[in-house]
Formats: sequence, C-alpha cells, structure tokens
Amino acid sequence: MKKNIKTLIACAAALAVAGGGYAVLVLTGDDDSEKLSSGDSSVSDSASVSTPIFEFEKEDIQSVSVKNTEGEYKAVPAGGQTEDETITLTIEGFENLPLNDTLLGTLLNSSTSLSSDSTAEDNPSDISKYGLDNPTAEVTVKTSAEEKTLLVGNESPVDGETYLMEKGGSAVYLAATSSLSVFQNNPEYFISTTLLEEPAEDSYPNVEEISISRTDLDYDIVLDYDESADNEDEKSGTLATHYMTEPIFAYLDVEKSQDATHGLFGLTAQSAVSANPGDEEISAAGLKEPFCTVIMKTDEPETYTLKIGNQLESEDGKYYLVMIDGIDVIYAVSSDSLCWAELQPGDITSKMIFGTYVWDISKLEISINGGETVSFKGSGSDESDYTVTKNGDKCDSERFRSFYTFLLKTSAEEFVIDEKPEGDAVVTINLETQDGKTKQTIEFFKSDGKKALISVNGVPSFKCRMAYVDLLIENLGKFDSDEDFVMNW
Repeated sequence: MKKNIKTLIACAAALAVAGGGYAVLVLTGDDDSEKLSSGDSSVSDSASVSTPIFEFEKEDIQSVSVKNTEGEYKAVPAGGQTEDETITLTIEGFENLPLNDTLLGTLLNSSTSLSSDSTAEDNPSDISKYGLDNPTAEVTVKTSAEEKTLLVGNESPVDGETYLMEKGGSAVYLAATSSLSVFQNNPEYFISTTLLEEPAEDSYPNVEEISISRTDLDYDIVLDYDESADNEDEKSGTLATHYMTEPIFAYLDVEKSQDATHGLFGLTAQSAVSANPGDEEISAAGLKEPFCTVIMKTDEPETYTLKIGNQLESEDGKYYLVMIDGIDVIYAVSSDSLCWAELQPGDITSKMIFGTYVWDISKLEISINGGETVSFKGSGSDESDYTVTKNGDKCDSERFRSFYTFLLKTSAEEFVIDEKPEGDAVVTINLETQDGKTKQTIEFFKSDGKKALISVNGVPSFKCRMAYVDLLIENLGKFDSDEDFVMNW
C-alpha cells in the first residue's frame, strides 16, 4: 500500500503539470499470486542442517544496505548505545525523523543472526527458478572485517519459507519468510506512525484552543478552553472542557466533542508515505494548499498544526494524506481518525442554551415583547445561603431554581448559521454570573412555521419550537402564584 500511495502522488504531480490534478486516488493492492515461486516446485531431500547466513556481532556493524522492489536504503549505527547498552540503528537521511525503534531492532537482529534450516539445492545450474536472478531483496551487511550480500528470492511452494542465497555462494537455502520480511519494505516503513505522542495522564497539557479551517466552509470552527473546568467550584453545568466561539457561541456535548478537542494526541497513521518530500510531491498530495488545517494551542506552551490534503480510497477504507508541522513526512491516516475533515458545528454542540449553574447567577432579566422587564438578582454560593429578589422584593429561592430549571430545558433543536431575525424579539433574557465572567443575551424571534430563532449575544445560532417560547411566557406569569411550572411542551 505504501508504494502505491507514493506512486500515485508522483503520478498526480505529473497530472497536475498537465492541468489534470486529482481529488480522489484509488489504491490497488499487490497481487499476492505473483509471490509464488515460478521455479521448480521440488525441494531437495537433503537432511536438514542449520546453516548460518548472517552471523555478526552487533557492535561490529557498520552498515546494512537494502535494495528491494519497494526502494532502497542504508541503515547505520545511530551513534553510541542506549542506556541499557543496546546497539541501535537509524536510516541514513532519516536522522531528523521519528523512527520506530522496534522495527529497527528487528532489522538489526535479522542482519546479525540469520540462519537456514534446510538446503534447496547445492551448486544450482539455474537460479532463476528460485527468483534469485532478479531477487526481491538484496541485503548487504558491512563490518570492519568483511562484507556479505544476501539475495532473497521467491516464496517456496512450502508455506512460510523463502529461497535465499549468499551472493557468490554455491547453495540455495530455505529460511522462514517471517525472518526475511523486514528486508521487503521501503525505507518509510521504519518511520514511526505516531504523529503526536499522547502525554502521560499526569502531564496532559490543557488544550487552550482548537481552530479548524476548511475550504468547504465559509467560516472557521474555533473551540476555546473553559477555564472554569480547572475549578470544581466554578465548573459550569455543561461539564465539557471547551465551548465553541466561532462561528457561533455554543456549549459542547461532552462525548461528541472529545475527539475534536483532544484527538490530535495519539494520532496514528496507517503508514508513512513519503519522507522529506519535495514541493512537487507536497503539492500533488494536496498539502501545499490543504483543504483542512487544524491548529491546536496548548498551555505548555506548544502549538501543533495538522494539514489534511487529498483523500485516497483503498479496498480496506478511506485515507487522507496529512502532514504535521515539525515532521517532514507525508502520512496516510484513516478518515475515521480525522473528525475535523468533515466536522460540522452542529455535530459537537450541546442542545443547551443556558449553561450557568443556578446558584452562580447574580442577574437574570426577562423582557416580553419589549415590555416591562422582570429582574431577578441573586447572591450566595449554594442552596443553603443563596438569596434572590424579584424586581427588588425578596422571593423564594427554591421557586427561582425551579423556574431556571425550565430555562435550562431550552433546546437547540436546529443549528443556524446564516438566518437573520425579522421583527423584534418576542423574549429577551439577560444573564450574568456573580464573578462577572459570563454575560449572555438570549433572544427569541418568530421564525418560519412553528419555529423560533434563538440569537446568542447578537448572533442567530439555533432554532427551537415556538411552543417552548409560549410556555416560557406562561411560566413567568405564574412565578408569583402557587401553580406548578409546566416543564414539558
């Protein structure tokens, strides 16, 4: 898959020069049937003998050079040893990139300790029947004392075994295919597929802001950190760590917004497609002018930028070509891991219009059809000491709590971006918290049919049923009576 993606990018670059360009690429997999041996299906009946092919001390390795159908590369010692005195390799030219130490360890092990348990043929007259005249991989291990080259041929008719021989040797051997698979990959195979490591739980940074820009949207989506999330005493009734500030102000749904706010941490690619790509390759991948850019600002302070380019289709799913600032690699990432590519504001917003905890309210003013304003003022920190007045007269705080519970049921049933209100507001509500950090103006306008348009701080944002607005007016009129508020409509 990796080779195909890279090839398609290169082809797309040529098409772009010709004026074609591309939006969606279709990947095709390798035909596994071609991996079957084209040679004699018979295997020597000679006794099984363990024959060392590569047998070197790891500390003597100067280089491991690999050339195969996927590309070629040279692995060299990374310099020194790890804390546990382990020798490690790096890929020449990839020193500036994050590499997969486990895969490099497998490469080192296979390059220093590789043996065969059986001989296919001694002194073969025709190595082409084993695929060794045009090997699938050629591996050269160099030490200060010697240099050996291994030729890897076709898979044998016997499952799990592959033909091989030392270049210039006199015998064809069989070895486990699994022990040779590390030699069959392109150099990008050794690049770590984790774009951004997920921090330990005790060192998780606050995501101060997430901004999403897309060419298919006329606006940016911006999610800001709710500072009250750090303080259990000040936490709003939404429980979400963030709220939306653009294109409208809205509270977020806790579960639905998690990937959007924190999904960059631990983001993993299907594969690294191209290392150190040139401008032409970046452009062909749709990353010079990406259709989606995600910027995450943290309190570390660190800022991470993810660019999402063209989409690819393969038989196992859809992928996007992406790059993240600071890593010079084009990755293929599953569409399922990139919620920002198709996210609409309404996908992650809560249906709540009011998110303030009742005992935090210092002022709640309600005006009907522009008439006289009903003014509630509260003080205190919780149910035990909270007091409230209505138009200057003390009133029952529990009665106020019940009425505000009804307001909390205001439901953003539809998400609105570009609709403008007509006429005057039917109901206007001004709310302010005791610490002065939250000030809201909520207005309800008549809309089409049986709907009401809800404006938040002057921005038309949602719709709800007009029946709710009618009931709000009715419940406000009941406030000074003993009648129960109607909570359902």
